[in-house]
Amino acid sequence: LAKEVYKEVQRDVESWMSLGNKRPHLTVILVGDNPASHTYVRNKMKAAAAVGICSEIILKPKDISQEELLDLTAKLNRDSRVNGILVQLPLPGK
Repeated sequence: LAKEVYKEVQRDVESWMSLGNKRPHLTVILVGDNPASHTYVRNKMKAAAAVGICSEIILKPKDISQEELLDLTAKLNRDSRVNGILVQLPLPGK
């Protein structure tokens, strides 16, 4: 089933681009150094690449303030090259 879903999404990405649209771009914000979160994000990046989606990771220290994180997401939301933003959970506690 997973292979079928991958193929369907890959076809959708190719179809989207054949209409003259740019390749989809996902930005993942990863806060802190939780090993499990790093593994999850790495797997998400591999999955995105497998279907033709560009992706990037923005690493932030665990002591980033809520205001800084919100400012970053707002900045990315205004970035025309970014189609999706994912903030990896859990966020470190204070």
